[in-house]
Amino acid sequence: MVAIWILPSSSDREKLRTVMRPQHDTSTLSASSYPNFEPHITLASVPNNVSLSDIRDALQTSLPKGQAEPGNPNLLIKFASLVVGEHYFRSVYVAVEHSPELAALHEKFHASLGVQPRTPAFPHCSVAYVADEDAEKGERAKFERALREAGKVREGYEWGKRRVALLCAGEWVDGWEAAEVWLAECVGPVDGIPL
Repeated sequence: MVAIWILPSSSDREKLRTVMRPQHDTSTLSASSYPNFEPHITLASVPNNVSLSDIRDALQTSLPKGQAEPGNPNLLIKFASLVVGEHYFRSVYVAVEHSPELAALHEKFHASLGVQPRTPAFPHCSVAYVADEDAEKGERAKFERALREAGKVREGYEWGKRRVALLCAGEWVDGWEAAEVWLAECVGPVDGIPL
């Protein structure tokens, strides 16, 4: 399977990674808990029988004019809430505002490619992946609680919409500007996903 990831700039990814690391001992946990990965929103999961050229064509058709050109404003991602999920790839994540622009990109890409969307909880940006066996012992909730107790989560409302910000490297981050689109071949351990 190939996943289409929307990513922030490298500097924003670096900031976000500071809250993606557990602050407690993880030596007794499964090796698949807390892998390193890039903060991203999965736009689509595409079956292996779809060619990379078809995927690239669908992206070119779907991205707003100028989206991929340097110096043009990109898609704005706004954080809505911090969530403890029930699936490995949605262990602890930031639910993202389902903006009209993001919804249109999601719909247009899938329609252009002729595939059904398979993106549960779209849009979201995971901050931790925790193995199910560790989640059964409360590890996902422990990670989320530790972020809150460390003062790294600020919740509120902006223009009547729920918002959350994360304290990343001394700076409150409540979203990011989409800077890159990656094709990720999702085979094997998360740490080893070739990009």
